[in-house]
Amino acid sequence: EEFPDEVMQQVEKISDDVTDREREGRLDLRGLQTVTIDGEDAKDLDDAISISKENGVYTLGVHIADVSHYVTENSALDEEALKRGTSVYLVDRVIPMLPHKLSNGICSLNQGEDRLALSCIMEIDEAGNVTGHRIAETLINVDRRMTYTAVNAVVTDRDEAVMEEYR
Repeated sequence: EEFPDEVMQQVEKISDDVTDREREGRLDLRGLQTVTIDGEDAKDLDDAISISKENGVYTLGVHIADVSHYVTENSALDEEALKRGTSVYLVDRVIPMLPHKLSNGICSLNQGEDRLALSCIMEIDEAGNVTGHRIAETLINVDRRMTYTAVNAVVTDRDEAVMEEYR
C-alpha cells in the first residue's frame, strides 16, 4: 500500500545515515559487542542486545531503534503510522507501518551501521539479580545479525560450527 505524498515528502528530508548533530548528547555504546536476533527474512531489525562481564557483574543492554527521533509527533508520518498501527506480514509481502526508507533503513538496526537507539542498561550479579539500571538515548553499531535458527543451534544444540561462526 502506497504512502501519501505528504508522508513521502517528510521521509525524503530524513538522512540515510546518522548525522554528527544526531550523535550529540547520546551515550556512545558503539564499543559494545551488540547483536540482533530475528527471523532469516526480517528486514526491519528494531531491537538488539549486548552483554559483557567485568568483576563478576554482567552488563546487559537492551536496545530499541529510536523511531521517535525520526517520526515527529502529530506529523503526517506520525498520523499515517497511527492509522496503520503495525506492519502486516503476509506470506508474499509486508505492508509496512513506516516507509521502507525508515523501516528497513535508518530505523533498522542493520549490522555495521551507526544507529540511534533507546537503551536499558542493566547490571546483573552472578546470582541473576538486577542490581542497577539506567535508560538512555544511545548510539549503537550492531556487530552481528543473528537468526533464531542460529541462536537455537548454539543454545539448544551446542552446534560447534555455528558457535565458531559467531565467536
